[in-house]
Parts: sequence; structure tokens; C-alpha cells
Amino acid sequence: MKAFFLKLNTFIRNMLLDDVDKPYDKPLPYHRKFGSVDRQKNDIKQKRNYEQKQQSGGF
Repeated sequence: MKAFFLKLNTFIRNMLLDDVDKPYDKPLPYHRKFGSVDRQKNDIKQKRNYEQKQQSGGF
């Protein structure tokens, strides 16, 4: 019974998650420039600008 469930699990995993085990030659798309200081500074500036617009807008 356990062998059947393992085979079923493997089958479903291969169908739904076919690209999970795919090897990448470069960094994953969501990891690009993850630790970039310039990007972090830019994100903080954009967040502050957005908050200032929200606060100065009133009701």
C-alpha cells in the first residue's frame, strides 16, 4: 500500500511540479539583484515617496 502511494505521489508531483527539479545555469529569476544596495535604496525611496503622497493627500 505504501509503494502505491509513493508512486501516486511521484506521478502527481511530476505532473504538477515538472519544473521544480529543472537545473538552472544562472540565478533564479526572483533572486536576481537580491542583495543589491542600489536596489534597496531605490525601494526605500519609492516607499517613502508613496507614503508622503498618502499622508499629504488628506481625506
